[in-house]
Amino acid sequence: MFGYIRPLKGELRVKEYESFRAVYCGLCHTLRRRYGFAARFVVNYDFTFMAMLLLGNEEPCLEYKRCPASPHRKKLCHCGGEALDTAADYSVILAYWKLRDTAADEGFLKALAARFVSLFLYRSYRMASRRAKDFDACVRENLDSLARLENARCPSIDMTADKFARVLSAVASGQEDEKQRRILDQLFYHTGRIIYLLDAMDDLPEDIENDNYNSLRYRFALVGGSLTEEDREELLLTIRHSQNQIISAYQLLEPGPWAEILANIIYFGVPWVTQMVFSGKWKDIKKGERGMV
Repeated sequence: MFGYIRPLKGELRVKEYESFRAVYCGLCHTLRRRYGFAARFVVNYDFTFMAMLLLGNEEPCLEYKRCPASPHRKKLCHCGGEALDTAADYSVILAYWKLRDTAADEGFLKALAARFVSLFLYRSYRMASRRAKDFDACVRENLDSLARLENARCPSIDMTADKFARVLSAVASGQEDEKQRRILDQLFYHTGRIIYLLDAMDDLPEDIENDNYNSLRYRFALVGGSLTEEDREELLLTIRHSQNQIISAYQLLEPGPWAEILANIIYFGVPWVTQMVFSGKWKDIKKGERGMV
């Protein structure tokens, strides 16, 4: 379900690319420090976006460090800080529950693989859940509610997307400044909503083939296993509404050292991924990419 919130590399300047890579690598090193080597594999684009927003106006603390993916060349990374620790905790919790959700909902092979990986992450999850009890409780509550809606074959894309959106909006709950918390609450809420809807659109053919729940199957009358042009436009309209809400919330934030890369993700990255998902090209892009960082 994760992987949709990312920069559009073709629109990045060198310093913006370096900023994103530094936070990506910093989050990876933080995961290693707090949870061990295996936890590094949960780092992804969405969690890097989350980390940059939690960093706020914190100035970059850059240092060259060695990376297992590139052991012969040190990489620049943003080091230390409470925000990265929090992002690491939240990343482990979100990744663990995503694996458990996959284990419950997917076919035998995917479910077996998800259970296997979740066993390796369980110890890290237990540590993270103790450090971020309220966040973990909110994630569990909303994912349980989402599971009940899915089991009932809920036809409302708004109700189901809302539950996942509330999972991500909980990321903002730890902000001490009320204004900052309210802004990030809206920004993360609509980010979660977009992730849920794009994932539903992306997985629709596979879910139909495997008879898995997909809110689009019950909300729209499919023709030949696909949405009609009218229904595609309706779905795209609600995604664009959330995109506009993200933009409105982002414009209320104080500009910080990460502003340019965040703007790239919000103004270019999200619309591009949306276009690729709706064109049916996204799965091929994911299969063919070798990683930007």
